[in-house]
Amino acid sequence: MRAYCEQVFIAADQLINALIPPLDGTVSYADETLSARAYRAHRDGKVLGKLFMPIINLLFFWQGPGHCKNAYTKEFDRKNYPSEYHPPNQPRYTPRNGIPPQ
Repeated sequence: MRAYCEQVFIAADQLINALIPPLDGTVSYADETLSARAYRAHRDGKVLGKLFMPIINLLFFWQGPGHCKNAYTKEFDRKNYPSEYHPPNQPRYTPRNGIPPQ
Protein backbone atom coordinates (compact mmCIF):
# COMPACT_ATOMS: atom_id res chain seq x y z
CA MET A 1 0.00 0.00 0.00
CA ARG A 2 2.88 2.36 0.74
CA ALA A 3 4.39 1.85 -2.72
CA TYR A 4 0.98 2.58 -4.25
CA CYS A 5 0.64 5.82 -2.27
CA GLU A 6 4.15 6.90 -3.27
CA GLN A 7 3.36 6.34 -6.95
CA VAL A 8 0.11 8.32 -6.68
CA PHE A 9 1.95 11.19 -4.96
CA ILE A 10 4.66 11.21 -7.65
CA ALA A 11 2.01 11.15 -10.39
CA ALA A 12 0.16 14.09 -8.79
CA ASP A 13 3.46 15.96 -8.39
CA GLN A 14 4.32 15.43 -12.05
CA LEU A 15 0.83 16.47 -13.15
CA ILE A 16 1.02 19.71 -11.18
CA ASN A 17 4.46 20.38 -12.67
CA ALA A 18 3.18 19.77 -16.21
CA LEU A 19 0.21 22.08 -15.69
CA ILE A 20 2.29 25.06 -14.55
CA PRO A 21 3.05 27.17 -17.62
CA PRO A 22 6.61 28.30 -18.32
CA LEU A 23 6.00 31.73 -16.78
CA ASP A 24 9.69 32.39 -16.27
CA GLY A 25 10.90 30.43 -19.30
CA THR A 26 11.46 27.16 -17.45
CA VAL A 27 9.80 24.46 -19.56
CA SER A 28 7.95 21.72 -17.72
CA TYR A 29 8.42 18.07 -18.61
CA ALA A 30 5.61 15.54 -18.12
CA ASP A 31 7.83 13.04 -16.33
CA GLU A 32 9.60 15.54 -14.05
CA THR A 33 8.72 16.36 -10.46
CA LEU A 34 8.07 19.90 -9.34
CA SER A 35 11.12 19.67 -7.06
CA ALA A 36 13.44 18.85 -9.97
CA ARG A 37 11.97 21.68 -12.03
CA ALA A 38 12.42 24.11 -9.14
CA TYR A 39 16.09 23.15 -8.93
CA ARG A 40 16.57 23.65 -12.69
CA ALA A 41 14.89 27.05 -12.49
CA HIS A 42 17.00 28.05 -9.48
CA ARG A 43 20.17 26.83 -11.17
CA ASP A 44 19.32 28.89 -14.24
CA GLY A 45 18.61 32.00 -12.16
CA LYS A 46 14.87 32.02 -12.84
CA VAL A 47 12.54 33.88 -10.47
CA LEU A 48 10.20 30.94 -9.79
CA GLY A 49 13.16 28.73 -8.91
CA LYS A 50 14.54 31.26 -6.47
CA LEU A 51 11.09 31.65 -4.94
CA PHE A 52 9.89 28.04 -4.76
CA MET A 53 13.06 25.95 -4.26
CA PRO A 54 13.61 27.12 -0.65
CA ILE A 55 9.93 26.50 0.15
CA ILE A 56 9.96 23.00 -1.33
CA ASN A 57 13.23 22.17 0.45
CA LEU A 58 11.64 23.30 3.72
CA LEU A 59 8.49 21.22 3.14
CA PHE A 60 10.62 18.09 2.59
CA PHE A 61 13.17 18.83 5.34
CA TRP A 62 13.07 15.24 6.64
CA GLN A 63 14.63 14.02 3.39
CA GLY A 64 17.79 15.94 4.20
CA PRO A 65 19.29 19.12 2.82
CA GLY A 66 19.06 19.84 -0.88
CA HIS A 67 15.79 18.02 -1.60
CA CYS A 68 15.27 19.76 -4.94
CA LYS A 69 18.82 19.12 -6.14
CA ASN A 70 18.50 15.47 -5.09
CA ALA A 71 15.19 15.23 -6.98
CA TYR A 72 16.91 16.62 -10.07
CA THR A 73 19.68 14.03 -9.75
CA LYS A 74 17.12 11.23 -9.26
CA GLU A 75 15.54 12.14 -12.60
CA PHE A 76 18.75 11.07 -14.36
CA ASP A 77 18.79 7.76 -12.53
CA ARG A 78 15.06 7.21 -13.16
CA LYS A 79 14.59 6.64 -9.42
CA ASN A 80 10.84 7.28 -9.63
CA TYR A 81 10.33 4.50 -12.16
CA PRO A 82 8.91 1.17 -10.98
CA SER A 83 11.52 -1.56 -10.42
CA GLU A 84 10.19 -3.40 -13.47
CA TYR A 85 11.80 -0.72 -15.62
CA HIS A 86 15.19 -1.19 -13.98
CA PRO A 87 16.47 -4.58 -15.12
CA PRO A 88 19.67 -5.61 -13.34
CA ASN A 89 22.97 -5.27 -15.21
CA GLN A 90 21.41 -3.52 -18.21
CA PRO A 91 21.40 0.11 -19.27
CA ARG A 92 18.37 1.96 -17.97
CA TYR A 93 17.88 3.88 -21.18
CA THR A 94 19.00 4.02 -24.77
CA PRO A 95 20.47 7.34 -25.82
CA ARG A 96 19.27 9.11 -28.94
CA ASN A 97 22.22 7.85 -30.96
CA GLY A 98 21.13 4.27 -30.19
CA ILE A 99 24.48 3.28 -28.67
CA PRO A 100 24.12 2.07 -25.04
CA PRO A 101 26.46 3.68 -22.51
CA GLN A 102 29.61 1.75 -21.71
